[in-house]
Amino acid sequence: MNNLQLYLAVGLLTIAVLASMTVSLFQISGIRDDMRELRRDMNSKVDGINTKIDLLTGKVYELMAK
Repeated sequence: MNNLQLYLAVGLLTIAVLASMTVSLFQISGIRDDMRELRRDMNSKVDGINTKIDLLTGKVYELMAK
C-alpha cells in the first residue's frame, strides 16, 4: 500500500462523513421549520379557544347579573 492509497482511503472516508453530517444538518433544519409552523398553528388555535372561553364567561356573568 503506497501513500496515495492511504490518503485516498482516509480522504474518502472523511468526505463521506462530512457529507453525511451536512445532509443531517439540512434535515434537522427542515424539521425545525416544520415544528415552528406547527407551533404557530397550535398557538393560533389556542388563542381562538381562549377568545371563545372569554366570550362564554362574559355571557355567563351577564346571565348571573340578571
